[in-house]
Amino acid sequence: MSPDDQGTWWQAQALALAAEAQRLERRQGTALIIVSAVFVAVSMLCMFIGTLRLIGLVCLVFFGACLFAGILMRRGPNSRTTFVLTLWVALLMGLGMGLLFIFTLLSALTYGASGNQIVVLVVAAIGFLFLGVGAVVALVKAGRTGRKARDQWQNRRPHVPTGR
Repeated sequence: MSPDDQGTWWQAQALALAAEAQRLERRQGTALIIVSAVFVAVSMLCMFIGTLRLIGLVCLVFFGACLFAGILMRRGPNSRTTFVLTLWVALLMGLGMGLLFIFTLLSALTYGASGNQIVVLVVAAIGFLFLGVGAVVALVKAGRTGRKARDQWQNRRPHVPTGR
């Protein structure tokens, strides 16, 4: 194989691997949509049962965000809109984790803490920190980066009068 042919072979392999990775991500997005839709339906059913309303609300927020994430996985990953919407999905998941933490803490304070509640509190706190606080930090950073790029572009523009 000549060196010229080898370059095109590598490019063809890279394109084939990229296409396969994109198909895999779309399949995972479809699976996430299906599983999340089932959990959203169960969460809505739980909201109609008196004793399960709070857990239904937590699950609805969290799995609703998972459903939205699955929809975003089926879209193109390179658009700024997808990036911002993904950050909002993380924020919703963080809100779900925060609600889970608050409701579990209230339950532990009211009825006494058990080993399972402590585990849920730790997991919910970690999820809230990573998803909720992390999404807020990423949103602020994305806003500053966009504003900084816009300001740099405007500073490079020539300030020539356009009048007659």
